[in-house]
Amino acid sequence: MPSLLAVLLLFLVDSVDENPWVEVSLTIARDPYTSSDETTLCRVRAVNLGGRSWSGKALQFEARARSGSRVVRQRGRFGLELRPYGSLETMVALPGRHDRLEVVPISSDGASSEREPSSRRKSTRSRPKKKKGGW
Repeated sequence: MPSLLAVLLLFLVDSVDENPWVEVSLTIARDPYTSSDETTLCRVRAVNLGGRSWSGKALQFEARARSGSRVVRQRGRFGLELRPYGSLETMVALPGRHDRLEVVPISSDGASSEREPSSRRKSTRSRPKKKKGGW
């Protein structure tokens, strides 16, 4: 019986998900004390809701600021180690003054977990061909 329990525990340990974003949540807030008209400084906070430690360097994110159809992006990561049920905080700078902010996690391969909708639309109308030659 003890050997069966040991095998079962090893199987469970091996099946632990290596994705930190299952346990870690991100928030972003504009820092009102240090931002200016030319730059918006933001505090990005990671909170560990699970019982496992995560390397801060593995916790990469993309901060986004929307102003109309324009999107400003800045990538960042944390330092140190995110302890179980703990939190880490870092700052990122976005050029310009922004009030609408969002933060999304980036996977280890560098792709953000949320797809950004394209700001350019493809025209459904065909363009007239230019005629060669003079007037």
